[in-house]
Amino acid sequence: MLSQLTLYTLPTLDVRCLSAEALANADQIFDEIKHQRMLPFNEADRDVVRHALDRRFLKEVLDITSEDVHAAVGRLREKLCAEPSIHGGKKSRCDLEAEARKFG
Repeated sequence: MLSQLTLYTLPTLDVRCLSAEALANADQIFDEIKHQRMLPFNEADRDVVRHALDRRFLKEVLDITSEDVHAAVGRLREKLCAEPSIHGGKKSRCDLEAEARKFG
């Protein structure tokens, strides 16, 4: 006898459902941060640019203003960066200011 196969779907953002205003806000947010340096993905938990991007995207694009949701995104970011498959055991931390000084 074959067991019943249950399919689960992961909810994802369908940008086709965003309003023109939300899309314009997203465009503005990304235009404003596109030249800012971000830390490597495995250091997203301490990256102020990513924190600002998350906060602005939630508020200005998705109209999510709940501080509980914003805090949950922060916890998710911390858990993600603690995941061994993300940090890969790296002990070093990127220093963007020191890198910028190298290139004058």
